[in-house]
Amino acid sequence: MWKNRNEVSFHNNILITVVLIQLFFVNACGGLIRSDKPATTSWWLEPYTGYPITTPAEPVLALDLSVTVVPGLDSHKILALTDHAELKKYAGARWADSLPELLHSLVGRSLEASGRFTMVSARGVAKDCDLKLELREFFANLGSSGKTTGVQVAIGGQYKCDGSETIPVQVDAAVSVHDDRITVIVAAFQQALDGVMRDLLQQIQ
Repeated sequence: MWKNRNEVSFHNNILITVVLIQLFFVNACGGLIRSDKPATTSWWLEPYTGYPITTPAEPVLALDLSVTVVPGLDSHKILALTDHAELKKYAGARWADSLPELLHSLVGRSLEASGRFTMVSARGVAKDCDLKLELREFFANLGSSGKTTGVQVAIGGQYKCDGSETIPVQVDAAVSVHDDRITVIVAAFQQALDGVMRDLLQQIQ
């Protein structure tokens, strides 16, 4: 009888150990797939389409567009620059694509919306003009208190059409912000981008 009780106790201890091990692995795996970090939200920007709806007096030009960015801006994160020259990222917020691809699409669609240009997307296709742009500023500004104070966008580059001289391009826009909500900051980026696109078309007409 004593022997049977020992055997029962032994088997019970093994069963409890196995159950505890299983619970450990279940909890460990659960920890791998759960996250306390907030979900990342992607934010959208629209091309500028505020040009007058008129028939172009000149023929539509086939434009070869290239867009590069300065070091530090090649990111899909929404960036802010402190007054100590430190680049920071807004937590849980990103653009719909990395800035080189995003700006190439936005600039191309904005220029096509003007009715003056059509984008050349394939190598070897006949083109009338080249537009080479460099994104130099595309970030929010943070004051000494860490609050967002504004948004800056600046683009430089060169524009050249067959038989014409090269035209230097320099456009920039600054929009004040008095609210740290990401919706307000993204809206300021949209406003600054609209201003830059409007000025860009005026410079290359």
